[in-house]
Amino acid sequence: MRPYTLGTAPAPLLLLTGMISLQFGSAFAKRLFEQTGPTGATLLRLVIAAALLLLVSRPAPRLLRTHWRLLLPYGAVFAVMQFSFYEATSRLPLGVVVTLEFSGPLLLAALTSRRALDRVWVALAGAGLLVLGGTKGMDDPVGLAASLLTGAALTGYILLGARVGRAVPGGSGLALGLTVAAVLALPAAPALGLPSPGVLLTPGVLAAALAVAVLTTVVPFSLEFAALRRLPPRVFAVLSTVEPVIAALVGLALLGERLSWFQWAAVLCVVGAAVGTGRGAAEAPEPSPVPPGPSPAPPTARSTPSPAPSDRSPSRKNGVHT
Repeated sequence: MRPYTLGTAPAPLLLLTGMISLQFGSAFAKRLFEQTGPTGATLLRLVIAAALLLLVSRPAPRLLRTHWRLLLPYGAVFAVMQFSFYEATSRLPLGVVVTLEFSGPLLLAALTSRRALDRVWVALAGAGLLVLGGTKGMDDPVGLAASLLTGAALTGYILLGARVGRAVPGGSGLALGLTVAAVLALPAAPALGLPSPGVLLTPGVLAAALAVAVLTTVVPFSLEFAALRRLPPRVFAVLSTVEPVIAALVGLALLGERLSWFQWAAVLCVVGAAVGTGRGAAEAPEPSPVPPGPSPAPPTARSTPSPAPSDRSPSRKNGVHT
């Protein structure tokens, strides 16, 4: 199958499938933590996903030499986003982490929008985030901090992803950015609590990490890439705002992570704010589409630059990925 060629499947279906794959993969990764810890799972996921995408995209080496000033920070932000996301999900329910992840892009929306109504939406989202932070995050301040760091990294990832999408053709930008992230993760992981190589290289762990890499990177990013070819970026962002709900449902079904009605209300506040800012942005004149360069999600709510296909957790969080 040619990369990112998915026939005539409806774009919303592609996007929904990608989000479900991402959250199922994230739930599966939480089970992997029992053997590798969040650091080991992150490192394996980055290395395996980078290798798979390099095989699929086959980017020309000259692209890395030509665009290294852009790909280096892009890969660095991606690595930070993945390490912090897995650290957060190892401590807090998946739905809570994905909702808190929206904080960065929503703040970006508030800072870049000139519409007074958008500030109302951001205030609504802030109320939901405060509820989640107070009911779950304060139980584990490290998990709360990691969730908020994921949101900050997601914001940088979106902004840099838009530039990568314009500068690097096809899926090469994502493959090269992920490769840079994997290279940067290799020396950083031991300082974050990496288990021994004997644990990481056992066949069972490698097989599980391969499944995580496919479910959380290769499948969702490829589907998001195809969806962005057929949807205006702002419509893509609005459709992606259901991701926190998907994350909460997957966490409940696979991990037994139950949220109270109060916490569900907080999640829906953030989703409602994301939809509101996304629809407001959609009313503005749509700029000429930028060839996409992947989400979660991502990404993961606002009047932000047109996201690149690699925007997980995030392009997806325009009204808002790991």
